[in-house]
Amino acid sequence: MKAPIDNKNEVVRNSNIVLIVFGALAVLTIAQVINISVVKGKYYRDLGREWHIKAIDINADRGNILADNGELLATSMPFYDVYFDPTASRQYVKEMKEKDKHFMKKEGDIFAKNIDSLAFYISKYLNPNLSQYEVKSWILKKRSQNERYLCLAKGISHSKMKMVKNFPLFRLGRNKSGAIFEVKPQRVRPYGDMALRTVGYISDNTMPIGIEGKYNEDLKGEAGKRMVQYIAKNRWVPINDLTEIEPRNGNDVRTTLNVQMQDIARSALQEALEYHNASYGSVIVMEVKTGAIKAMANLKKDGDKYQESYNYAVGASTEPGSTFKLASMMAILEDKKLDLDYKVDVNYGKAMVSGREMKDSEGHGHATLTLREAFEKSSNIGISKAVVASYGQNRNDVFQYINRIKQFHLDKLTGIDLAGEGKPLIKTPYNLKQLWSRTSLAWMAHGYETQLTPLQMLTFYNAVANDGKMMQPYLVSSVWSHGEEIKSFLPKVLEEKIANDTTIRLAKELLEGVVLRGTAKKFKNDLYSFAGKTGTASLDYGGVKRGRYRASFIGYFPAENPIYSICVSITEPRDHGYHGSEVALPVFKSIADKVLSFDPHFFNISSPGKNATAFSSQLPQDARGNRNDFVSVFNRLGVPVYTEGKATDLVITKRADAEVNLVGYIDQKGQVPDVKGMGLRDALFALESQGLIAEVSGYGRVSAQNIPPGTKVSGQKVFIKLQ
Repeated sequence: MKAPIDNKNEVVRNSNIVLIVFGALAVLTIAQVINISVVKGKYYRDLGREWHIKAIDINADRGNILADNGELLATSMPFYDVYFDPTASRQYVKEMKEKDKHFMKKEGDIFAKNIDSLAFYISKYLNPNLSQYEVKSWILKKRSQNERYLCLAKGISHSKMKMVKNFPLFRLGRNKSGAIFEVKPQRVRPYGDMALRTVGYISDNTMPIGIEGKYNEDLKGEAGKRMVQYIAKNRWVPINDLTEIEPRNGNDVRTTLNVQMQDIARSALQEALEYHNASYGSVIVMEVKTGAIKAMANLKKDGDKYQESYNYAVGASTEPGSTFKLASMMAILEDKKLDLDYKVDVNYGKAMVSGREMKDSEGHGHATLTLREAFEKSSNIGISKAVVASYGQNRNDVFQYINRIKQFHLDKLTGIDLAGEGKPLIKTPYNLKQLWSRTSLAWMAHGYETQLTPLQMLTFYNAVANDGKMMQPYLVSSVWSHGEEIKSFLPKVLEEKIANDTTIRLAKELLEGVVLRGTAKKFKNDLYSFAGKTGTASLDYGGVKRGRYRASFIGYFPAENPIYSICVSITEPRDHGYHGSEVALPVFKSIADKVLSFDPHFFNISSPGKNATAFSSQLPQDARGNRNDFVSVFNRLGVPVYTEGKATDLVITKRADAEVNLVGYIDQKGQVPDVKGMGLRDALFALESQGLIAEVSGYGRVSAQNIPPGTKVSGQKVFIKLQ
């Protein structure tokens, strides 16, 4: 029998052995875990994912945005990224050999048979920077490394995708060839950046802008589902070409925008901005009876170009300047404070008003003016003194003036169907937070110490043109799904009557007087009438004098039966003047002239009578186009039109005293026709009738063609530029 002490020692010894063994096992276990999770972790994770399958969203095609006549303003087109799994054929051959031991004898190695020709086509059509040999070497290298996701091209068109699907090897189908085509719909704007901020756009990580944003729920559709399989390096590829759940494409949105008017408005605005070297500007064209926006252009100088970067028409709340005088005059008339023959001391355009010096923007050389004359000549002093005389006697009078301004809806948003409308500011009298002072009433009277957007001011003027009925401006008329109208947006009335009939009648007279006798008189013409008000707002009053101004004109035409109203605002003109009459008014007139030229029902010429001479100077000389179109237009104008010589589809106009002759335009067969100056439709007709293919860029009329007229050709492609 062993001594107790020896037993104790043996137990301790055995325990130590057990601890050592367990310790060793623990170390080995930890080492294996580290080896599996760290050293070989990627291998096992990739192995585990090799057969992993999941469902992913398939984005629906966004709906189209259409002009008022159905022309595309924005649409979604499919573009494709092309990938290639060079190992796919290897797997296919392996599977087929297991099914048929004679497979290789019958079919051979499909990869080896096609790689040379495939490399040729990839080099020629997808990657011309690499030679056929370089493409082949690259593919072989990646194949040997078991790379399964080679990018061959990104963003190719649908037609090119169909061509690529016919490449050698690829034509055998995806499972055999490893060709993978991933569709990536892209937003396309057929008219480029026309009305960019109005139509809007979508981009990654930002909310859609403009109509794209406001009607996103209608446009975006519903995503579908597709099954994909993990292959390697976080790459997932579709299992097959079938989708589990088809996406539902977005609805189409039809706008009130007119492509022709939009083009006219933008061109006129850009021309003025460039001529006056201005910072930015905006133009809005509105249909008087409905409030429908027919055109909205916004341009800002960016380097040596003018681009749409912000919607000033809707979002820029600024001091309107003299265009606000109409509201002041209507308040006086509505409250019967003064009549239009009331005489005001204007002291030749410089006087003290409410204890502060005030100047008239445009010289007039008068000591006194009637209230009517003060408005027509845009006298700051005359209008301000009239307002102070009417409303400056006590606190209640001041509030009465402000309430009249609010009656005209000038303190409220228009509610246009676009995000980001600027908030109007009509000061509350004696509100220290709004910096109301003893001079506020006088300066507000002629358009300062208040803030409104061009759209809000136009909505007010449009109400006057519409006999007092204020319409809500809007841009979308309907929403369509698969050719069926599912939503319709009718014109909406904001105010049935912003003022009494007498006030509206007199307001119209005042606006017509500006054109007949006032600051706009040099632009009056015999062809049609218009009415409106010029504005010249100093951006530096009360501060450092830098000579910065905002020129504006708001008006409508024809004056006796208004169809369209227009607001033009141009900020910081630096060259060739700065007054509204010399900067903004010409833009209004240019737009009106051109709109009337393609919408001739706005004025009446029944016969070449008293207006024959004036009108004949406006008829087109040496214009080319479709014969039937010319006949239709001139018949609506009441202008006699005759055909000279042999009748042809294409004609050249020849202007006479009060008639137009259409001369047949015949191109020699096999020669390139002269299409410069034509619209797109006529140009395409002329080129295609000669068996030529046209490639088009830009919009508007043809400004250039790459092959000179008269060149003998047969089936060539002719590039034409529209501007």
